[in-house]
Amino acid sequence: MTSDLHPIERSLKKLELLRDHGQGLLMPDTNSQEGWFSVANLVTENHLMENLFQRLMSHYKATRLRPPAMFWFGHYAYTIELITFAYFVVEGRVPDLSASQIWMRLGETTDIQNVAWIGRSFAALPNDLDASHPDCIVLPTREALREYMREQLIAHFAPLVDSISAFSSLGKPGLWEIAAEYTAFAFVALGELLGDEAIGVEESRAFSATRSRLSPRRSFIPIDHIGTTHYLLDRISCCLYYQVEGRKYCHSCPHRPVEERIDLMKQYWNEQAAQAV
Repeated sequence: MTSDLHPIERSLKKLELLRDHGQGLLMPDTNSQEGWFSVANLVTENHLMENLFQRLMSHYKATRLRPPAMFWFGHYAYTIELITFAYFVVEGRVPDLSASQIWMRLGETTDIQNVAWIGRSFAALPNDLDASHPDCIVLPTREALREYMREQLIAHFAPLVDSISAFSSLGKPGLWEIAAEYTAFAFVALGELLGDEAIGVEESRAFSATRSRLSPRRSFIPIDHIGTTHYLLDRISCCLYYQVEGRKYCHSCPHRPVEERIDLMKQYWNEQAAQAV
């Protein structure tokens, strides 16, 4: 049924199934709905960034741009990282992360409504079934593929970090710290979707073994709870969500004592378990 699809389109369909609510989020191309723009557009066309920031200020009823800008960037980075890591872990591939090849639509609250991965080039290993495809870049080892993925992500985020920093006065080191720590959260979330958080932790540690802008500076805190070991990153970065009126510290916020973060996460897992019954 999907034999005539491009390898990237087949991968997208497979990755959609990882999330119950993933249908429609990932798309192989833009559709007729209004509001699409590429990441390249966002960082080069001032009116797009200005419009995004105006909407953020309005939605969060903020008097300062820094908190909602940091919060939005963190969510964007996490989304792209989670999708990219799913490609890597599930499909053994790395998609084209060029800023001109990733398009998005935002919802009314500036959340990411859709992501269209319109690029068709991808990197894969020699034993990939589509290694002979003209759009495939063949790399010799999984380690080489991971390194390629890391470089692609850094190149993707770099112009966005520069642009957001220039518009919002957020420091570039803080933006990179958020992007780095969210790699750990994205890997753990992927492991959870695959049925074992430890898979994500192992992949996160391998990804960060080579130090880069996307390497978290602290490690995971293992938390044993109701017969399961969960993993919480010991964060040092802050998304500034608490600085928005009416908001509080995140459960994993570094402004909270570690013991409090652990207790809050246990409460969250209890609620999740209760809902699953």
